[in-house]
Amino acid sequence: MTVIFANNHDVDCETLPKIWEGQPNVNLIEITKDSEDWEDKVDEAIASEEDTLIFAGHGTENGLLFPNFDKGMYILHENNVHLIRAKNVICVWCYAANFCEDHHLKAFATSMFISNVAEAWDNCIYGYSDEDIAMNSRRFDCELGRLLEENVPLREWCGKLIKHMDAENAIDMFNRQGVMYIEG
Repeated sequence: MTVIFANNHDVDCETLPKIWEGQPNVNLIEITKDSEDWEDKVDEAIASEEDTLIFAGHGTENGLLFPNFDKGMYILHENNVHLIRAKNVICVWCYAANFCEDHHLKAFATSMFISNVAEAWDNCIYGYSDEDIAMNSRRFDCELGRLLEENVPLREWCGKLIKHMDAENAIDMFNRQGVMYIEG
């Protein structure tokens, strides 16, 4: 399993390691805003992983963003997505599902994902603190980790995540209803 983690060291990225924490044989490629010479390292990791490839961090429909937003660079983008050979691809960033659909990438992916109060307000969801939202993100990320650990096929993840949705929590409902399995 290879993880490409665009770590911005913010509240949004804080709980993402729960997805792969405790998984055996994880090749973690952590990219921070201070990372240099990361492009070849990322492309090599993407091309060499044949089993499970996880992309996590901030992103748009154009791909997984480099942690320094000012640079406007992407870690996974239209020019390297074709390198993916892994049979299981997991994309956890805002609008990852759009990226996967646009590039015909067979993957489990999130859509817009609320991970802070500003994003909640942008989506007309009020009354939640950053702590409430972080707790929800931690629960979601731990659940993804459990699905990985139990070797649940990716095509079943959406149903299982919806089944365990907290209908009393608008953040949880929003985030889980946005997950998709893209057939490629």
